[in-house]
Amino acid sequence: MGKISVTRVYHIGLPVNDIKRAEKFYVDVLGMTVMGRGSGVRENNRPFYEMLGYWPEVLRLACSKDNEVEVVLFERGKPVERDRNENGFCHTGLSASSEDFDRALGKLKEWGVDFQVGPIIRNGERTLYFYDPEGNLLQLDDRG
Repeated sequence: MGKISVTRVYHIGLPVNDIKRAEKFYVDVLGMTVMGRGSGVRENNRPFYEMLGYWPEVLRLACSKDNEVEVVLFERGKPVERDRNENGFCHTGLSASSEDFDRALGKLKEWGVDFQVGPIIRNGERTLYFYDPEGNLLQLDDRG
């Protein structure tokens, strides 16, 4: 049996405790656009209900102008508090133009976001690592 060839990443799913708080952050700070909300067609998603025991609240966000990749926020059935280091350096990397990087840096500071690293220069680009309000580690660089 041969190997498969994955053609692209079409979405990234992130767990959140509070979907309204997360929406405000991802839309107001990171400039993403709401594409849809809710668990979709429930019968199509019945396996998730059977696995979880509840219909998860879901928010689909476009994170690029071409809508090629979505960030999908999934609200947990029970909020989880965790040590931010327990996931190691597992993170989601995002890119922006230099101008939007500067704008995001200002917004992140306004929000009192917890920076883990940066901004630093790496491979000729600015990058920073920070936590969203839900404890997910994100990377933002200015490679555009």
